[in-house]
Amino acid sequence: MQFEELRRLYEEHLHDHGRPTHWEALASALADMIRAGSLAPGERLPTHRELAQALQVTVGTVSHAYAKTAQLNLSTGIVGRGTFVTRPVQEVDVYAQRPLPRACTTGRDQGAAHAFSEKNPLDMGFITPFEYLNPPVEAGLNALLHKGGLNALSGYQAPRGLLHHREAGALWAARFGLPLAPDNVLVCAGAQHALLTVLASLFSPGDRIAAEQLSYPLLRQLAQKLRLQLIPIRMDKNGLIPSSLEAACRTRSIRGLYLMPSCHNPTLSMIPEFRRHEIVDICRKHDVCLIEDDVYALSLEQRLPPLSRLAPERSCFIASTSEALGAGLRIAYLCAPLQYQDALERTISHTISMAPPLMAELSALWIGDGTADTVVAAKRRAAREANVLARRILDGFPLETRTTGFFCWLKLPDQDASLELTSAARQWGIIVADTSYFATGGAVSEAGVRIALGLKDQKVLIGALECLARLLQQG
Repeated sequence: MQFEELRRLYEEHLHDHGRPTHWEALASALADMIRAGSLAPGERLPTHRELAQALQVTVGTVSHAYAKTAQLNLSTGIVGRGTFVTRPVQEVDVYAQRPLPRACTTGRDQGAAHAFSEKNPLDMGFITPFEYLNPPVEAGLNALLHKGGLNALSGYQAPRGLLHHREAGALWAARFGLPLAPDNVLVCAGAQHALLTVLASLFSPGDRIAAEQLSYPLLRQLAQKLRLQLIPIRMDKNGLIPSSLEAACRTRSIRGLYLMPSCHNPTLSMIPEFRRHEIVDICRKHDVCLIEDDVYALSLEQRLPPLSRLAPERSCFIASTSEALGAGLRIAYLCAPLQYQDALERTISHTISMAPPLMAELSALWIGDGTADTVVAAKRRAAREANVLARRILDGFPLETRTTGFFCWLKLPDQDASLELTSAARQWGIIVADTSYFATGGAVSEAGVRIALGLKDQKVLIGALECLARLLQQG
């Protein structure tokens, strides 16, 4: 910790025109250093008492400042271990910006070994779901040109989307096991926009949204922007624990529940059917709105029925096309009951007016002509091979995988081990995502790192996994 730099920034903020309190000035100084990279992701911050003594402030001032940085998703507290700098959600490549001293040489394939180094780090923390198998955009656009009628897409459309685009959305939702009518579908500009639409439409500032203890990182960011309170719910090997949700609903007045029940990100857990019914019963009992965002469920060959199918009257289901057809398409289908439609459509109108009709047309083409199903099958085959490699190379370590999953979850004894492995891997030119990246708030009880598997070059994947295995063996 650079105490002199922190003291300088703290004193500068203390004399800002807004006349901040001492803890606000300290929180701003810490935020400045984290965002500037002076405090690195994974770095442990001083104890409350140590920092209070160094800056000659009260322990309460430090406590309030740390709480504020946690609220800003810049730090996370771990019971019994301290406060750590987190990986900022908006800076996916933050690890790649730090110097990496040497390449990993596996001794098996020098070409693969040198594919990642200090000047060319390999990001296995960010999931790119076998993008080299995405359908060719040029061929799709040529097919649309041959079909004709594209000029009709150049003007404004209804915010919810054209009927035949929503019909395609209903077909796509059926792939997730959710049969519904086109009237229940709205076209959004990607899953992130769909999630924003739900949160902004159905909730008000101060409302409490429950989520799995580890969850999609952007959820924290959106909740902060919309001034919603995230309430972390405990998990086990079978996903979200119903009794923990029940306790939160009873004591915290929960308004919504966000979850990924079939292929949880990052742990890959699947909520069993009996537990799904328990969760639905709790949501009905406490009038909780369900937000189901099972974006990676489509990677699985066998899935359980979505919770939205069990409770269609209170569920918003996000069916993204990005993982199958390409992130650049920016099309997702928001499936919701009729009583939510007007509010959701207003938010789409207020944010982007409408999802891009040309991209929605291309998405509808690929869903309708079978291209989407062909691509999904190809990605599952590639994922199967990648998971076989991961299980073989990391054999003996507590690795959670799914046969056709797009990533794996390496469980570690505690958060210290997670941060140490993340830091060590970064030194070898490999980026992985540690537990703090996914924490929805409060203390983190499960530790691990997420490893993306969607690399095109199998030799590079083997080299990276062998590097991680060597790091684990070294302790």
